Amino acid sequence: MMDPKGEAPHFDPAAIETLRKVAGDQASTFVAELAGLFFDETTKALLDLRSGCDHDDWRTVSRLAHSLKSSSATLGLMRLSRVSRALELDTQTGASSPETESLVAEVADEFKQAIPILKRLSDPPA
Repeated sequence: MMDPKGEAPHFDPAAIETLRKVAGDQASTFVAELAGLFFDETTKALLDLRSGCDHDDWRTVSRLAHSLKSSSATLGLMRLSRVSRALELDTQTGASSPETESLVAEVADEFKQAIPILKRLSDPPA
């Protein structure tokens, strides 16, 4: 199986710069709120991912992975996005594979590694 992390950087600050440009004068507040919301929602989503796996609800797992893929890329969390995409593709048929459990664990691990970045982003400069 191809390494879902591949050569993606853990964090791409260019994504944050894009968000700052879109938000204009409210850039710091916007990015801080987005990072905080992502942290809260992803914490819940990881619990739902685990529950989906425990109940063989692969469509829910795929849907959650799809959402994580997109939202993590928006915040520049490229490895989390890439492994979420791999999980989405792995479960999109409504079934699991021998790699599913390890992909779920990788998603959780990448999120854990992203927490310091999210905390830094959610604390706007004074």
